[in-house]
Amino acid sequence: MRAVAYDSFGDASVLAVREFPVPRPGRGEVQVRVTMASLNPVDFKLRSGMLRLVGRPRRPAITGKDFAGVITALGANVQGYTVGQRVFGSVDPMGGQGSCAQFVALAADLIAAIPDAVGDEVAACLPVAAGTALQSLADIANLAKGQSLLVTGASGAVGSAAVQIARSMGAHVTGVCGTANIDYVRSIGAERVIDYKAEDWAKIDQQFDVILDAAAAASFSIARPRLLPAGTYINTMPRPELFWAAGVARLSSRQRCVPFLLKTTGALLRRLARLAADGVVVPYIHEIVDLAQVAAAQRQMQEGRTHGKVCVRVDH
Repeated sequence: MRAVAYDSFGDASVLAVREFPVPRPGRGEVQVRVTMASLNPVDFKLRSGMLRLVGRPRRPAITGKDFAGVITALGANVQGYTVGQRVFGSVDPMGGQGSCAQFVALAADLIAAIPDAVGDEVAACLPVAAGTALQSLADIANLAKGQSLLVTGASGAVGSAAVQIARSMGAHVTGVCGTANIDYVRSIGAERVIDYKAEDWAKIDQQFDVILDAAAAASFSIARPRLLPAGTYINTMPRPELFWAAGVARLSSRQRCVPFLLKTTGALLRRLARLAADGVVVPYIHEIVDLAQVAAAQRQMQEGRTHGKVCVRVDH
């Protein structure tokens, strides 16, 4: 099968389209023919070695986590799925597998059925980005109706999903983004939009129940004055200093600092599928590329020149 892979950490030039054996499903796994993948910042962070402290993928490593496709084989003891069924999910990249490939084989708890009303390109966008938003707001922060939320990177994949999910929960949302994306962030539900090029959100005269730093552009010390006494700060880029800040916060106040680590499960994916089917989460797709264009697309993402999601059409 064809896949986009790398042998060593580095910039996007280490990526190349190569031939690999088709992975076979083991016990409790399914084999999926990938029709669409999507790219996330975690892909280039793993490829560049930025996340060495979190983990190092076995190499050669196929890039990408998120995908949509069709089940082509079932391993032993798999129940609830059938060959030919449309599914989406997220690959654990540490074993060397990735979604920018013609086939993946993974645990049945890392996939969910795609609703009939949801296209493959939308489903492929959901696991990491919308999963991060949903898990952060609903499961960690316990965001409730009437509470206030500030989202940095509100026009990005995680941030825009967070704005949409929070509005569906009845929260009051302030989004932070660049000048060009103000109208978009307002259109998806933000009541207030701050242009970070013109105003520093950390200095505004308002406090929030939750700050989701989807851009990972700040720190707990910067965000703390903008949190209510029992507020929660979530940063999507775990760093050692954030774990230290989390411990200090636990000992010194009712505020929380949470370095976010996504926990993908079938249950989370099924919740995302419902949100997509109900039109709550509508990903903004920046472009759709093919396997040969993945390196260039990752380079653009790393340089901050991508608004929304990049999908990868996997031809067979």
